[in-house]
Amino acid sequence: MLAKVLNYSFLDADDFHSQSNKEKMHQGIPLSEEGRIPWLESLQDALRERLAGGKTVVLSCSSLQKKYREILRSSDSNYQLRSYVSATKFVLLDAKAEVLAERLKKRAARREAFHASNSFAIKDRLAADR
Repeated sequence: MLAKVLNYSFLDADDFHSQSNKEKMHQGIPLSEEGRIPWLESLQDALRERLAGGKTVVLSCSSLQKKYREILRSSDSNYQLRSYVSATKFVLLDAKAEVLAERLKKRAARREAFHASNSFAIKDRLAADR
C-alpha cells in the first residue's frame, strides 16, 4: 500500500525465500541463521541493484534484529557499517500481535502464503532484539 501511494516499486521479501525456506515455514519450522542470512543477502542484492539504477523501492520485510537491518542497509554502496547513514530506510509497523496474526490469516487467504501456519511465532518474533 505504501509503495502504491508513493508510486514506488514494491518488493515482497517472501518472494526471495529459497524453496527450502518456504517448505520449512509452511511446516511451522522457524528459520535458522543458515537459512535466514542468504535470504537477507538476496534482498540486499535486489535493493542494491535498484538503488544503483536510481530507483526508489519499498521492501516488505520483517527485519526485526539489528544485524538483519545492517545487512539491508549495506545495500547502499556508500554505507559505512554501523553509521546508520544510508539510502535504505526502515518503517516500523507498530501493531499488537493479535492484529498481525489476523493480517497474516487474511494474507494467506489472498495468496498461497507459505508461512500462514507460522502465525504462532509472531509473539516470539516481536520479542526479538529490535
